[in-house]
Amino acid sequence: MWNNTLSIFFVSGLTCSSHTSLNLYGTNGSIGIDVTNTAVATAIASALRTGTAYSGSSNGHSWQVGTCGTGIELTATGATYSCNPGYIIRPCVGNSN
Repeated sequence: MWNNTLSIFFVSGLTCSSHTSLNLYGTNGSIGIDVTNTAVATAIASALRTGTAYSGSSNGHSWQVGTCGTGIELTATGATYSCNPGYIIRPCVGNSN
């Protein structure tokens, strides 16, 4: 679980008007997966920062930003707030999910 103060700092720090890429990785997938479409990477960052829903495709993955409990979620599984296996981050969810 992320420290909630760090989570809020992460999300509020996504202030650039343009992002060129995004790489999502973790302990179970250290290489990760990428978003190389500039429009999709920028839209994901904006949606995370503003807490709004977004869906788009890049590099063979269906990316979604949406709510999870009282927080925000980014997933490459195609559906937010689900328990699908795959790449998911929930930086501001505020619990162990």
